[in-house]
Amino acid sequence: MIKLINAMNGNMRNTKRLPQLHNVCSILNLDIINPIPLEKDNNWFIGFFDADGTINYSLKNNYPQLTISVTNKLMVDVEYYKQFFNGNMYYDKAQNGYYKWTIQGKEDVLNFINHIKSNPSRTTKFNKLMLTPTFYELKELKAYKAPINSILHKAWLNFEDKWKN
Repeated sequence: MIKLINAMNGNMRNTKRLPQLHNVCSILNLDIINPIPLEKDNNWFIGFFDADGTINYSLKNNYPQLTISVTNKLMVDVEYYKQFFNGNMYYDKAQNGYYKWTIQGKEDVLNFINHIKSNPSRTTKFNKLMLTPTFYELKELKAYKAPINSILHKAWLNFEDKWKN
């Protein structure tokens, strides 16, 4: 257990979990290490995204739009995404209020994915992130509105099947 606590000490930055770690360190008489400065290639981004992030696409005016977002009650836990990966951040009063970071532009999305690739996870969300280049290729070919039974339409349906699984 001490090995685990030592591995987390200095790497935890979630404002809800950090005080809990500090309490455990105090009980075990371990020095408390403040979180190391966050850099763009830190594993924290994919871990936090797996916990509090989403990746979705929808048709807006019959045009596919992909959105990546991270949501949390505290701004400090979300603002790193804006700092390192651009996008927008806003406060939503729904569900007792939360902060949300989003990216939708192709360049920002692909930049985020390129950095996440170096710290892969084993989740459905990560699999969707890896399908994103295919999404953009098919979107540019307008496969989403190709004639039924055409090769492009079948490619879009194949993409959708992979996205859902």
